[in-house]
Amino acid sequence: MIKSFFIFLFVLIFASSNLFSQNVISPTPEVSQSVYNDTSPPLSEIEEAPLYPTPWVDGIIPIQISNPQFQDQYETDSGLQISNGSNDGGIIMQNWDGVSAQGFAPPDPSGDVGPNHYMEMVNVRFQIWDKSGTSLLGPLNLGTIWAGFPGPWSSSLNDGDPIVLYDEAADRWFVAQFSLPNFPSGPFYILVAVSQTPNPTGSWHRYGFSFTHMPDYPKFGIWPDGYYMSANSFSSGSLNFNGTYAAVFERSQMLSGGVAQMVSFFNSPSTTWSLLPSDNDGTPPPGGAPNYFGQIHDNARYGGTDGFDIYQFHVDWITPANSTFTGPTFLTTNPFSTVNGIPQLGTGTLLDDLDAMTMNRLNYRNFGAHQSMVVCHTVDAGGSRAGTRWYEFRNTGGPWSLYQQGTYAPADGHERWMGSIAMNANGDMCLGYSVSSSSIYPEIRFTGRLNGDPLGTMTITEETIQVGGGAQTGLTRWGDYTQMVVDPSQPDVFWYVNQYQPSNGSFNWRTRIASIDFALVPVELASFAAIPVSNDVELNWVTSTEINNQGFEIERALSTTTNTKEWEKIGYVAGFGTTTEIKTYSFTDTRLNNGTYSYRLKQIDFDGSFTYSDEVNVEITVPTVYTLEQNYPNPFNPTTTIRYSIPEDGFVKLAVYNLLGEEVTSLVNGVQQAGVYDVQFDASNLASDVYIYKLEAPGFISQKKLILMK
Repeated sequence: MIKSFFIFLFVLIFASSNLFSQNVISPTPEVSQSVYNDTSPPLSEIEEAPLYPTPWVDGIIPIQISNPQFQDQYETDSGLQISNGSNDGGIIMQNWDGVSAQGFAPPDPSGDVGPNHYMEMVNVRFQIWDKSGTSLLGPLNLGTIWAGFPGPWSSSLNDGDPIVLYDEAADRWFVAQFSLPNFPSGPFYILVAVSQTPNPTGSWHRYGFSFTHMPDYPKFGIWPDGYYMSANSFSSGSLNFNGTYAAVFERSQMLSGGVAQMVSFFNSPSTTWSLLPSDNDGTPPPGGAPNYFGQIHDNARYGGTDGFDIYQFHVDWITPANSTFTGPTFLTTNPFSTVNGIPQLGTGTLLDDLDAMTMNRLNYRNFGAHQSMVVCHTVDAGGSRAGTRWYEFRNTGGPWSLYQQGTYAPADGHERWMGSIAMNANGDMCLGYSVSSSSIYPEIRFTGRLNGDPLGTMTITEETIQVGGGAQTGLTRWGDYTQMVVDPSQPDVFWYVNQYQPSNGSFNWRTRIASIDFALVPVELASFAAIPVSNDVELNWVTSTEINNQGFEIERALSTTTNTKEWEKIGYVAGFGTTTEIKTYSFTDTRLNNGTYSYRLKQIDFDGSFTYSDEVNVEITVPTVYTLEQNYPNPFNPTTTIRYSIPEDGFVKLAVYNLLGEEVTSLVNGVQQAGVYDVQFDASNLASDVYIYKLEAPGFISQKKLILMK
């Protein structure tokens, strides 16, 4: 977002108090082509572009804001959630530091995930990792993506407001930023690049599109018929707020590197501010469906009632002049009001709350029987304490309606703002945000809900992704936006990126990237079995996934006639910590007497918490007579197994003799408990021949022949 310290006041003009519940006439579309386009060399082979020149001499990428017209007063929020969720099903899987500050602020963190990569962009850098956090490329200056891309933007390639999205349907990557070489005058440019292959370190198709007025705070959405963009417009030269852009770029051409068209609409400043295009995840929308643009409808800005506006953008690439941008459909929400800055521990610097903005992204999903969109923004949760308002809108074949809403603000004195929300293919939602107050440094947390949970409630226990190590001092700009997305190859998994402070300072922010799984249990036990072997029991178990698994205590109980069980610990096996790979374990309980035994596993986390597995039962029967069985295999080379049974404790000798009666090896010579025994005989040092093995016990002698054939 163009982020400056001056604020512009604009006058709102209203035709009537119910204007926004009616459809309005579509403005006239403007049709243009990209100023220039090409295809880059592989990104991994491009020399890093220089950081300068840039218009942001002081390192602050300024913000343009338009003030509301009416006084904003707090009204009771019936959807306020002041309690934390009780479902601890949100598990942090990956968690690593993203791109950090390079003398610019705020970060504007944007990140998305594909089947094999995670890509993050900030002001004014980017980096690419594999999904385990291993860096594959960068961090590099943003301009590296457009290095050698000729055009009027060539002197202004690191201006910022970056967005990265993964185009799931095409298996490609989409990135964009603005370029303002003539700031504060125009023309202004939006630079876009689409990866040539699924690998973001490879080549990119690059585009530059021209705008008369400054397109500030641009946000993007992927749709089957185009890459859609919203932006607040500030007039060339004066930078007065003069409306909003709703634009679409010709996706089919950009995927192949061809010349691409842009269709854009310029919308009135009296009816629009901070629009968001819908961004499709998963199943595509119904054929011919428009892209939906949304914005919060603040009565302090427009008068009337608080709510949410939904517009429809129909693009016609055959006859672009026939494209339409219509609406809005106005949906009444619970009332909301503004916040007066975000406090921090240890400083009087208040962070910007950006409560005027509809926060990135407007996430769309098609479930067949209905379509859903989710989005969030910052509101006053009472006493000017920031909370995060979130919505789910649904379309069942007619107009959009508000399905559920809530304001997440547990009553702990902390402020929650700068949110981003996404919905996965199960209908679960994950909401990430910043948290701060006069008693804590700014940190990163998340909550969420499962499909089917009580409406309007975040039921997932709030978890911390990254604690803060300091306050941001002397600088109010914070975040500007964050980004929650869903993993296309693991539809239960969310990925989130946000900003934090490692220590007190002004330009020392860092970003943190985390993946969050709602379906994963801390340790998922795939199987657990007990197998009797003589008077021993072999325990075998398999885990599918493990989170913070310190290990397993093995517990045993002997069943009694009273059906009571006294459990005792008989062993311990270390776990594998955190892993998504299948792991196998085993433990042998030896020399058991007759009886029925129960076994269970006590799985212990590194924090000391534990859970028990289901029980498995096994019966041990001690033999009633002496037996000596034929060795197996026989003939053998060079090892064989000899099994025998003894019905009572006592002295036992098992030895091997040659045909002359000479003992060649002693296998057992001592006291043993009653039971069944398997003894392995290794004849590696003996010659091929026939041998005798003999078992001797009190009142019992038995012998058999074995044949060694080498």
